Amino acid sequence: MMIKFPIIGQRNSTSPMLRSVILVLCVGWHVAAVDAFDVLLGYNKSEYWKIPQLHVYDSIEQCLHNKPDGVFCIAKVVIKPDSRSEIWRLIKKYSKYTFQYNHDVLTRGVCLEQCTRVLEKLGPAADKFYEPKFNVSKRYVISDWLLPNVTQYRQTYGHLINMCQNYELRTRYNLSGYVEIEECTTNVNWKRPMDILDICYITLLVVLLLLAIGSQCYDSWLARNSTDENHYGKTPKSRVETMATAFSIRRNWLRLTYRATHSQYQQDLDFLDQIRVLTMTFILLLHVFIGMVMFTAQNPLAMEQFSAHPLSQMMFSIIPFQVDMFFCISGLLLVVQFLDHTENKRFRISILWHGLINRYLRSLPVYAVLMLFTVSRYDTFLTTPSAYKIIPKVRLICRRKWWINFLYINNYYTPEEQCLIHTWYLAVDFQLFVVGLVVMTLLWRFPKATFWTAVSLGVVGFILPMINTYVYALDVMMPLTMKGNEYQLWYDEYFVNSYEATETHCCSFFAGMIAGLLYYKIVRKELTLPFATIRNLFTFAFISIIGFALQAPLYNMMQFNKPSIWMSILSGVHKLSIGSFYAMAFLLLTFHDRKSALRRWFSGNALTRAMARLGFGFYIVQMSVLKIVFSNYPEDTRINLQLIISTFCSTFTLSYAIALVAFILIEKPFDVLFKLLLSSSGNQRRTTPAAATVQSSNTSVISSVMVPGTVKQ
Repeated sequence: MMIKFPIIGQRNSTSPMLRSVILVLCVGWHVAAVDAFDVLLGYNKSEYWKIPQLHVYDSIEQCLHNKPDGVFCIAKVVIKPDSRSEIWRLIKKYSKYTFQYNHDVLTRGVCLEQCTRVLEKLGPAADKFYEPKFNVSKRYVISDWLLPNVTQYRQTYGHLINMCQNYELRTRYNLSGYVEIEECTTNVNWKRPMDILDICYITLLVVLLLLAIGSQCYDSWLARNSTDENHYGKTPKSRVETMATAFSIRRNWLRLTYRATHSQYQQDLDFLDQIRVLTMTFILLLHVFIGMVMFTAQNPLAMEQFSAHPLSQMMFSIIPFQVDMFFCISGLLLVVQFLDHTENKRFRISILWHGLINRYLRSLPVYAVLMLFTVSRYDTFLTTPSAYKIIPKVRLICRRKWWINFLYINNYYTPEEQCLIHTWYLAVDFQLFVVGLVVMTLLWRFPKATFWTAVSLGVVGFILPMINTYVYALDVMMPLTMKGNEYQLWYDEYFVNSYEATETHCCSFFAGMIAGLLYYKIVRKELTLPFATIRNLFTFAFISIIGFALQAPLYNMMQFNKPSIWMSILSGVHKLSIGSFYAMAFLLLTFHDRKSALRRWFSGNALTRAMARLGFGFYIVQMSVLKIVFSNYPEDTRINLQLIISTFCSTFTLSYAIALVAFILIEKPFDVLFKLLLSSSGNQRRTTPAAATVQSSNTSVISSVMVPGTVKQ
């Protein structure tokens, strides 16, 4: 097996698989960590600031204000290699690793008027500063289809901006580069007119608000004519009243805050609320750090130094896989609720298609409204020229690719330049739900196959990540990458081929299903609680995860020959450790003494229950809110702790506020309507609306702690 250690100057050598693994685990980490510290300590500020600044923008307001013919363009400048230049050697030094920016690709916001004045002073000599295109092996601009009128802009202004930027490079750094325009803004296209989608979105918001007001008024009238003091806590007597009160604000607020404890598994698994809220908070914090890499800052050195630290690389190797906790919860709840629903009932295949339709419809309303917002008013929140890549391009992408998202195949079909990139999770969750529902339907028909089904799930969950790692020639874990984040991870090899692939996360989902089967057997006294075994598996999985985290600097600092069999095996073990850790943790908490301090703390309170039920709305809007926040920071913003805290707090607060409005006006009303339409009047049961919430919430695993909407009808 061949391993390259380019940064320590060793020659390639061939060794058996076991020797390679031992070398990586025992020796490689020390080498990578020491070298990472060398990089960290090697950031000499006086040396670093000798190289060209990554982002420089002229004032777009001064360029266009009171100037009808003003033109402002954003261009990428690719530095031409020059081995004789000291500056070029520094550029290569600070662009070597994945956690460093590409310092040979610069972004410039150019006011054409200022550029013209500079070249007019040069006269005929300006032509010598033009640099023609040379062979560039790396990506330096986004795809042309995302850049409307870019061909016209390049033909009209490309030559001029090329000379202007090369004059700057040669006079200040004695370098040259190829310049390519990405975007141009004039007073004509500074503000776009409203189109039909803008009108549709605004009209929809008005209609939803009027429905909520009308429904609340009708519900209040019913309450005044009712003798029941708990009017809003009871399901209306008729289907017409149920439909008419679906948008009732007070009734939906009760559905948000109600505590569901009428089933044993709801009492046993109430700790999931607290876990989900905490995990969503950490995921948002991770997205804030990703945003810090994406947006234009005057001190990118701060993020590079942070990401060069081995402890940062270890931490970020664990955080991305927190989403696996949600997949594990999804598998656990699917099994528990399916078995609870089908207990002592005759087999019927209709549960399969009915569950799929139910699940799909319940995830649709909030998702569709967000999509409509994205293809309409989203870009109107752009206030800085550096946001051109964050907001308008997403609007353009979603106008072309929206149907891929609604088919839940956006994690596989054209995953590059994805519409609402964070919704890859919804696609994976839905695909795994389909697989899980099919498996549980078969188990309902053939209950004696439970043991071998659990074994098969474990084996498949272990093998599929191995195959993915080998086929795409990837590392064991996702490396910390500045270069990939620069393009919102659109073109990052690991993210596109592995991180958002269903087979990579199936192990956690299947581990949750196995935990659900164990829970069902233990609760019904069909199996004795193997506490010692579960605790040992939990401990072993925890140690394994820490061990893999310690390896993270290797994959950021070293380049291994791939595809690699041993790396594929390690990948499978890594995913198995994560799934086992979550599954065993859930079982330990489920059967832990409910009177203990730990269990009481995890049981949460009314606030965490409400936040958990808002989880779907929070997840689906938080990335859009975060991008809007970043898109309003000026280009001279500096990264510091205060900026990180303020960005996190503002995004957290705004996302939950929007999620609350979405829950009351969209998510819960349509949940009630779909449940009503999918059930027959003869089968309608009298329950509290909050119980109906519990029976029918969870559009994805993030949307509700209890009951994925397939089984509790």
